[in-house]
Amino acid sequence: MPLEEALPVLGALAHHLPPELGDVDRLNADQWREWTTHTDAEIRARLDTGEEDSVVNLLLYGTTFTRRPRATPGAMGGAPDERAIRDLMDGRLDDLVNAVEAAGSDERMQFVRHVIERHGVAVSPSTRAPVRRYLESVRSRVFSENQRYVSRLAAAAATADDAERRAAYATVYQDRGLSSDTSLRVNFAVEQAFRAMRDRRELTPQAIQRVGIVGPGLDFVDKAQGYDFYPVQSLQPFAVADSLRRLALGQRTLVTAFDISERVLAHLEHARDRASRGEPYVLNLVLEKQGASSLLTQYWRDFGRDLSEPAPATLIPSSLSAAIRARAVAVRSDVVLDVTPAPLDVVVERLPAKDRLDLIVATNVLVYYEPLGQALAVRNIATMLREGGLLFTNQPVPAPDACGFRAIATVAVPFGDQVGAERDHARGDSIYVYRKAYERT
Repeated sequence: MPLEEALPVLGALAHHLPPELGDVDRLNADQWREWTTHTDAEIRARLDTGEEDSVVNLLLYGTTFTRRPRATPGAMGGAPDERAIRDLMDGRLDDLVNAVEAAGSDERMQFVRHVIERHGVAVSPSTRAPVRRYLESVRSRVFSENQRYVSRLAAAAATADDAERRAAYATVYQDRGLSSDTSLRVNFAVEQAFRAMRDRRELTPQAIQRVGIVGPGLDFVDKAQGYDFYPVQSLQPFAVADSLRRLALGQRTLVTAFDISERVLAHLEHARDRASRGEPYVLNLVLEKQGASSLLTQYWRDFGRDLSEPAPATLIPSSLSAAIRARAVAVRSDVVLDVTPAPLDVVVERLPAKDRLDLIVATNVLVYYEPLGQALAVRNIATMLREGGLLFTNQPVPAPDACGFRAIATVAVPFGDQVGAERDHARGDSIYVYRKAYERT
C-alpha cells in the first residue's frame, strides 16, 4: 500500500495514529514502508495465537476424540461442584493428548500436533507431561483473555453515548488471535443483506460476476461451541456464490478468496486440485434444532440448491443428535474451480487494479483490528473494487469517506425468533453495506 493511498485515511484518523508514524504532514515513504512491514509481521504473528485458540475450542467442544460431555457453559453451570468441573476438563485434556499421539489421517488432530510441535514440544508417549503442560497453559490463557473480552463488552454496553458504544464494540477484539473459524449464521446474514439490497435496487439482476471474499475461513470448531464430527470445510466462498445465484444477482460467480493464513489457502487449493479431477466439494451444514428463526432454518434447507447435489451427511454423534440436525451438499467441481485462493494481508496489501471486483464480502475480519487497521483494510478493499462496487461487512467502517466509500445501508438480521442486541452474535448480526465512490472526472 503506497503512502499516497494511505494519506486520506491517516489524515482522517490522526488521533488514532501510533507514535511511530509521527506527524502525518512530515511522514515519508521510508517511514511508511518500515511501519507497514512491522505491522504485517505483527498481524502474521497473531495467526499463531489464533491457531492455539482453535485448539482450545476443540479441547472444549470436540466430540470425536472423547466420550466425555462437551465443556460448554451450560454443562459447566450444571456441574454439581468444582471437582466435577476439574475432572471433566482434565479428562478431556488427557483424551486429546492421546488422540494427538495417534493422529493418523485426522486433519484436526494433525493440526493440533502441528501447533504443539511448532512450539518446541515433541508429541510422543514419552512426552505426554510436556504436551499436557503446554495445552494447560494455552487453555489458561484463552480463559483469561475471554474474561477480559467479557469485561470490555460489559463496559461498552454501559456506555451511554451511542457513537462511543459502537466504537467500543468495534475494537473489543483488536488484540485477539486471528483464528479462521466461521459459521453458517454469518452467511445467512449476508444473504439477507443481499436480499434487502436487491429489494432496494442497490443490487440489480445478474450484475455480480466477480466477487472477493476477505477471510473465507475454515469451519474447524468455532468459538460459539462449534462441532468437529465432520471434515474441515470452508463455507463462505460457496455460500456467497449460492446466494447470488438463488437471488438472481449473478449466474456464474468468479470468487477470489483472500486470506493471510497458509492453512486456509492450502485447503482451497487442495479442493481445486480434486475438482480438476471432477471431484465435488462436500459441505456439511449443521443447525441447532431449537432457537433458529424460520428464515435461518429455510436458509439451511436451501443452501447449495443451485450449485450442488445432495450428499450423505456425516453421522451426528449420539450425544448431539437431540440438539442438532445436519444435511450435506456436494458442490459441483465447476463451481469449485471458480474459486481462486489468493494470499493477502488486507491491512497493508492490495492486489493490482486488474479485473476489478463487483462485490467484496468481509465478515468477522475488521473486528480484529483497531480503527486505523480497519480503515486501511477498507481503503485497500476499495482499490480492488470497480467504481460503484459494493462492500458487505459486519463491522462499521471508520471514516468511510476517506476510505473511498459511501455508506448506503445497515441490515439487522436476527438468528432466532427474538431480536437480540446488535452485536450479540448468538442472536443476530448486522451487515453494513458500502458503495465505492465514483471518481470525479
